[in-house]
Amino acid sequence: MPSRPPTRAIATAMAAVLALSSCGGGTGTNAGASTGKTEIRFGGTVMSTFDPALSGVYQQSFLTPVYESLLTRDAAGELVPGLATEWKLSEDGKTFDVTLRDGVKFQDGAPLDADAVKRSIERGKNLPKSLVKGQLAVVTSVEAVDATHVRFHLDGPPGSIGNILASEAGMIISPQAVDNPDLATKPVGTGAYTLVSKTDSEVVYKAWDGYWNKDAVKNSGIRYVQQQDSSARFRALASGQLDLIGMDGSQMAEAQSAGLNVVQGASTNLVGILLNPKAVPEFADPLVRQAIMRVIDRKAIADNSGFTGACTPSAQPFPEGYWAHVDGLETDPGLSYDVAAAKDLLAKAGKADGFSFTLSTIAFPAFSSLAQILQAQLAQIGVKVKINVMDTSAYIVARGAGNLEAGLGQYATGRPDPSAFLQTMYLPDGMYNWGKVDYPGAADLLKKSLASTDTAERSVPTHELINLVTKTGPNLVPICALRQTFGTSTAVEGFGTTLLQEYDWRGISIKK
Repeated sequence: MPSRPPTRAIATAMAAVLALSSCGGGTGTNAGASTGKTEIRFGGTVMSTFDPALSGVYQQSFLTPVYESLLTRDAAGELVPGLATEWKLSEDGKTFDVTLRDGVKFQDGAPLDADAVKRSIERGKNLPKSLVKGQLAVVTSVEAVDATHVRFHLDGPPGSIGNILASEAGMIISPQAVDNPDLATKPVGTGAYTLVSKTDSEVVYKAWDGYWNKDAVKNSGIRYVQQQDSSARFRALASGQLDLIGMDGSQMAEAQSAGLNVVQGASTNLVGILLNPKAVPEFADPLVRQAIMRVIDRKAIADNSGFTGACTPSAQPFPEGYWAHVDGLETDPGLSYDVAAAKDLLAKAGKADGFSFTLSTIAFPAFSSLAQILQAQLAQIGVKVKINVMDTSAYIVARGAGNLEAGLGQYATGRPDPSAFLQTMYLPDGMYNWGKVDYPGAADLLKKSLASTDTAERSVPTHELINLVTKTGPNLVPICALRQTFGTSTAVEGFGTTLLQEYDWRGISIKK
């Protein structure tokens, strides 16, 4: 494996149903005059816990200043070294060995060694309310071979283990803090920053002098300030109160005319419609699902909606540039926008006169306007859509319980591993496959995609699975792949996007 400094994983996406720009605004005094470095002022939602085993996928941004994972990922989503410099899957897929980085200490002075890794991973597996327990189910035991070598014993398809150890499950807690009852508020890891304070309005970190790769840290700390209103955070950036914000795509022109920098890139966040055949029997028919795929004009949505400039038309779950993406699928004639073809498919399904359903979404302008566009497009084939705009919390609960007829929202497809999304959405036992839609052969293809940790090998069966689901008629109908859009002051240097929204905040600086 290559030996290079790990990319710090800072995820800035909101919860799966929120809009792409969750970043907020606020005020703060730039610190670090004594070091010549400056605090980075950024916005976002405030978290509820600093415990990696209890934190949701989309709160990783609050964990990674303090914690580091065994592996991490580069801008394209490929595995690169983290706290481990080398890793290897055995030929029989029964063990996964990692070699730890030398000379790393936790923020409380404890050394990083195999015993520390063992305790941290076992806690994630065994903690009663652990949210990473399911990810670590493939790990039967953890062996400290010697001080710098750890062996994971596996039972089951091993292909996702590398990505699992590059996510929350692979974040290593100090052995002196791992059993502390106050870990949720007093985190201790090996990361470049220590926690200064947390309030309902902001979270503040400062750069740690004992960090193993201190030269990589170009700022004095990070200040997260909560501000949900996109116009308010834009004003905060323009007035110099913030250094970096997440923006709506529609704000790009305004930002550029104001002399601000705009940074944009693809992400593994998908906007789509999740169909519930249990509530709407018509959705159980693949011909009906194919008709819905064909009647959606994705380009028109990308060009003329609340997501304008920040949503790339897509008929599949994964974005271009990611290893799980199927090149050329969008140009398949059988998937192109075609109202006549959609009408014909409905007629073949015995639904020439259409049918009706309720489309639920969150009370966010971009999603509300998109729901209206979809309502008009589906009306072209006689499908009547009633729009139900819900409070975000209520929507999350209803979607998790399968109590929606159809849910328009944002779906994370890449973290911790693409297999998690594919299993959850497309296998009959998947949590979000509400109608237990069966795609014959999908389970075998998923199993084959998990036989190796090598993405080149994994991509072949993964692409076959995506082709199968997409051409059969998916129960999660893709609309577009979200593009991350950020605005920065002209003084910000060293910031760029990554597909999995995992950023190296160590390298961001403020130009004097």
